[in-house]
Formats: sequence, structure tokens, C-alpha cells
Amino acid sequence: MLDKENHNGGKLSGDHPMLTREMFASEEMDQIRPEGASPTGNLSPIGAAVDAVIAAAESAMADKERQETYDTRLTQAIWELATTGANPAVDLLVCLERRHTIGFRYVDITRPVVIHHGSRDTRVPVENVKWLGKTMKRCEVRVLEGEGHGLMASAGCMGGILMEISKEWEDWMRVTGATARKEEKKKAVVR
Repeated sequence: MLDKENHNGGKLSGDHPMLTREMFASEEMDQIRPEGASPTGNLSPIGAAVDAVIAAAESAMADKERQETYDTRLTQAIWELATTGANPAVDLLVCLERRHTIGFRYVDITRPVVIHHGSRDTRVPVENVKWLGKTMKRCEVRVLEGEGHGLMASAGCMGGILMEISKEWEDWMRVTGATARKEEKKKAVVR
């Protein structure tokens, strides 16, 4: 009698040395397919094309899952590093220290500044940031609803801020003519 317990190294009992385990029904029968068949068991070129599309879709889904896992792990690691050993009172005191300089004074800053601050920040109160905005000459405070202290760890928040910065940079390049000079240099190199 042929059964899976009577095989030796892929061969069945000595009575049938040419029979391999794949040649009879087993619980893995759904994984057995003819040589040259596609994963769905289809031997036609159309079936192979369909299988290729399915494989590509599965690969893309796996890539997306890996990216999401990576993003989540990176965000958690950044948050952990940003909050480990943090003390809101000390953070604020360092920023507002009056006996020792920190390299600059807020009132001396004359360039335009935009401060983004989370409305749900439990480390630095919104009122403190608004005070800082009033202390600086050209400062705009933007309170982001629902965000906490770790704006750098929020991909959506940072994406928006970085897009805004890039737009400001493009506008500056256009106003100063830097973009036009860059294009002229490219044309000169091509000639």
C-alpha cells in the first residue's frame, strides 16, 4: 500500500523505487502542479501572463507593506529618542535662560520666522509659543490642531511643512533670478 509514511528520502518503499512522494495524493495536493505549469496550474501563455500580473501585484503589495512597517518603526524610534529622558520644565528653562547666553536673543531675530506648534502639546504650552511669537519681530505662530509635541515624528505634518518650505525656496529662486541663471548655465554646457 502506498502512503506517506512508507517513503525514504522522497522515495516510497523498496517495492516502488521510481515513485516519488509527489506522485500520489497527500495533504499538499493543492501545491502539486505539472512541470512547466504556472502557479495556478495553467499551461497556456495567457494563464502565464495572468500569473505574472498577479505576481507583480503581490510583489507591489509586499513592497507597500514593508514601507509601511519601516515608516511605523522609524516614527516610533524617532519618538522614543525625542521623548526619552525629556523634562518639559527643563526644556523650557534652557530656551528661556537669562543668566547664560544660548548664542542669540529672540528679540534680535529680524528674519521672518514661522513656528509650527501642536495644539495638544503637553510639553510646551501654546501660550508660551504665542509669547515667543510676540517677542520676535517678524514671527508667525501656526497652531496645528490635534498635533502634539513631536511634530518631527509626524510624517503628514512634516510633509506639509517641507512642501511649504520648498515652495518658499522656489519663489525666492524665481524672484532673485537664480532659476534663470541656472537654466542659462545648463544651456551653455549643452552647447
